[in-house]
Amino acid sequence: GDIAIAYETTRREADEEQKPFDHHLSHLAVHGFLHLIGYDHENDDDAEDMEALEREILSTLGIPDPYADRIA
Repeated sequence: GDIAIAYETTRREADEEQKPFDHHLSHLAVHGFLHLIGYDHENDDDAEDMEALEREILSTLGIPDPYADRIA
């Protein structure tokens, strides 16, 4: 499979979320890769599993939790 990431969209989202561009780009790449290997977020349990794995992978790269600011 392929992962396609639009620069303009990634830049806009990073700016809107006040996140470093490289952190947001890394998150999108990890998210896309997890989809390629079979993860999804079609239901709450799957979403929680996928997000936990994203957090774990990103933390090894020194990138903070991309979901930390999300309203519960």
